[in-house]
Amino acid sequence: MAHLGDPVLDKRGKVVGVVTSCAIDSEGYLTGQAVVLRKHTAEGTPLFILQGAERLKKAPKAPAEVTMGDSLPLPTAAVVLRRFPK
Repeated sequence: MAHLGDPVLDKRGKVVGVVTSCAIDSEGYLTGQAVVLRKHTAEGTPLFILQGAERLKKAPKAPAEVTMGDSLPLPTAAVVLRRFPK
């Protein structure tokens, strides 16, 4: 689940915003809000959330330092929806 402060990335991995809230809706879907740059707000725009960014602060590892068996965080796919879904 995304948390307050998790980075929002565009399809190239550039940080374009930050998560402000997230919850599970009545159908089991994760829905949330984020502040993002205006050019990434069109309905249907693909985005990615780097969930658990706060945990990454505790033990950062440069990509050149990873070895077999290490785990790297993968961003989770997201999409921009209407503000008030039908």
